[in-house]
Amino acid sequence: MKARLWATGLSLLFGAVLVWYLYYTQQLVSAANADAAALTRIYARTYQSLSDPTRETSVAVLFDMLDEIEQLGIPVVLVDADGQPSAALNLPFVADLNDPADQRRVLAYAEMLDRRNAPIAEAGIGEIHFGAPSVVERLRWVPFIQAATLIVIVLAAVWIFRSTVRAEQERVWATMARESAHQLSTPLSSLAGWVEILRMPYRERSDVADDEKVAREIEVDVERLNKVAQRFELIGRRPRVQTVDIGDVLRRLADYFSLRLPRMERSIKLDVQIAPELPPVAGNPVLLEWAFENIIKNAVDVLAGRGGRIQVSAESAEAGRSVRIRFLDDGPGVPHELRKKIFEPGTSRKAGGWGVGLSLARRIVEDTHGGSIQLGRPRAGAEFIVGLPVMSPERVA
Repeated sequence: MKARLWATGLSLLFGAVLVWYLYYTQQLVSAANADAAALTRIYARTYQSLSDPTRETSVAVLFDMLDEIEQLGIPVVLVDADGQPSAALNLPFVADLNDPADQRRVLAYAEMLDRRNAPIAEAGIGEIHFGAPSVVERLRWVPFIQAATLIVIVLAAVWIFRSTVRAEQERVWATMARESAHQLSTPLSSLAGWVEILRMPYRERSDVADDEKVAREIEVDVERLNKVAQRFELIGRRPRVQTVDIGDVLRRLADYFSLRLPRMERSIKLDVQIAPELPPVAGNPVLLEWAFENIIKNAVDVLAGRGGRIQVSAESAEAGRSVRIRFLDDGPGVPHELRKKIFEPGTSRKAGGWGVGLSLARRIVEDTHGGSIQLGRPRAGAEFIVGLPVMSPERVA
């Protein structure tokens, strides 16, 4: 929320700077046009004076030209051959050229003007020291304004980028924490149940399950915990690519869910169909099983309390270059507003869902295995389609 407020504030600031910059530039253009108009009038009056054969208008025209030059705002200091200021125009201070103190002050100002513009020597006049029009003085600030604006934009962009990265990292950590709790909850709950059975008197316990069955089920849950540990150990690493039989992965998942679906909702049915002679894919069986499990769990969560059917099929595609796995449920489907972001962390079809499983499945399928996962458009329910490249000799690690 705070990052959004900062982003909004910076956007408004940039907009204000842009508007001000456009206004400032327009003012400079208007000032330049005004200077051009003044120079045009000076040219016209000079031409008028030179065209008058009687020269009766020369003095008046010269005074008018002096007024026009003064309106331009260009500071000018005339220094005679003796090095004394003889005339001055548009000084930033009031000076009496008959006062020796003011003369020294005007000469010092002329030296300052010389740092920007070299003086012009004219015969019969002396040296002409001049400055720049006001529009040029204002233009001097433009590069500094641009540089300052660019620095602010770069700093703001860096801050927003770092904030975004930090927020994404925090979201990833939160996602992993939720997924770890989700993964551990089932075997831990099962182990807790078996512990309660072991605490029962022998005669009562024997009516529920014999010791051999309890030990076997505990081994299954321990193996499950070990598998969860292996899954998280592979996150962030480049897994070793090996030959994976998608049929075996899906059958193991079917066996796993067949014992647990009745406990969650008896009316949910899972149907797995594997095409014959399905080519092996290049990947990691632990991660692929995790991805498929999350997709199936997503369907189970949606169907919980209402019942339904989950159909999983695997077949060869793209002339044998890939394997396509379809996960179809007959639930309420994916709302239109969620279709574009269904694979993003925090997005879930289930009210109150964490939105972890599908985002993790996409990461495993696309980022780790170079495959694809997309949302289909069935007539009813929701369909997720996974594509994985088949194994080739050069892909073996």
